[in-house]
Amino acid sequence: MFKFNAFDGRCRQRLEALFSLILITGCLFNIVLSPYCMCAMESCHNQVTAVLVQVNTVLPRTLAVVCLVSRVKTMLHNASGAFRKYEYRTREYKTCFPDEVGSVFVAFIVSVYAVTILPTNAYRVYMIHRDVRDHTVTAFFVLMYAQNLCTCSSEIHYVARCFGLYRRFCLINEDVFALKSATVVANRYPSVLLQSAGGRGYNGCRRSRKTSAAPRVSSSAETRPTANNVELLRMRHQCVREAVGDLNDLYGVQLLLSLCVLCVMTVIDGYGEIFGVYTLAQSQVFLYAWLTHYLFRFCTIVLTTHFTTKQAYRTKTLTTDINNRHLDTSTKEELNLFSNQIIHHSMEFTTCDFFTLNAHFITSTIAAVTTYFIVLLQYVH
Repeated sequence: MFKFNAFDGRCRQRLEALFSLILITGCLFNIVLSPYCMCAMESCHNQVTAVLVQVNTVLPRTLAVVCLVSRVKTMLHNASGAFRKYEYRTREYKTCFPDEVGSVFVAFIVSVYAVTILPTNAYRVYMIHRDVRDHTVTAFFVLMYAQNLCTCSSEIHYVARCFGLYRRFCLINEDVFALKSATVVANRYPSVLLQSAGGRGYNGCRRSRKTSAAPRVSSSAETRPTANNVELLRMRHQCVREAVGDLNDLYGVQLLLSLCVLCVMTVIDGYGEIFGVYTLAQSQVFLYAWLTHYLFRFCTIVLTTHFTTKQAYRTKTLTTDINNRHLDTSTKEELNLFSNQIIHHSMEFTTCDFFTLNAHFITSTIAAVTTYFIVLLQYVH
């Protein structure tokens, strides 16, 4: 069994190395041959068309550079074992605190990615092969769309892992809310607590979904909050906070480049739609499908991180509300420590500390894309 696993691991490494080599070669091929392929798609006889061809080469070259750098960064993380460490910590956490897998959400994201890009790109490759009749140009666009798919794959992996953190924060908040409900009951019915002192404390370690139900009034003593309960919740929250930092380190460069290339593609394709700049094997349907795809990718990344961050900081509100109730000294100390850790530790998703991914980033990007769109318009005219 050990030899079989070792052999399987070596085969996987070789396949990944071969895939990386082919992908990097394709990126270099597209960077070099972009002017030739764009000229083949559009006659370069006059000066205006030559300028438009230069503009059109920005998109495939940018996409090739982004795919190249992202793949190199992923290879470095694989070589250092960063991805394996992250997956190991995730499994260790789920062993003690099982949670539901967001397979439905991930399947929905993958489906929308596929529906908005695969049929459109496949049909355009067919039209290019039919109309241009140049095998070099066909290979160029096949490689360009393959590079786009690799970038999409990295984004999907990030969104899936980010949604996993969102689910963990939600489950922690459910347990903190149950602790808050128990505190309210304990403050409302103190005589019941005195009569049933020595009851079993609240179990902060989630073993099943049923254990997180809100406590009943008749069993308030069994759910009485203690310092150990708060400490366990604090440790769980700390583990997920550290996972946020690990995710920023693993995908910071890839996300920065992906968001930049989405903005570039939106500007180029938007310019072509508004001013009627078309090449061979292209129509308005393609542009609308591409713009929808770019918008969905951008919103998926930003909004997933935004709601995850909101869930992370919601714990601070819940712990503060609990701390305002009547509790013993040790429990209040744990709650204060819990709140201070949340305040003094960042739980924001960033792209190499250049941008913070939240809802405000969407409006900032709209303003930036509009500005560069006007600059491009002035350059072409």
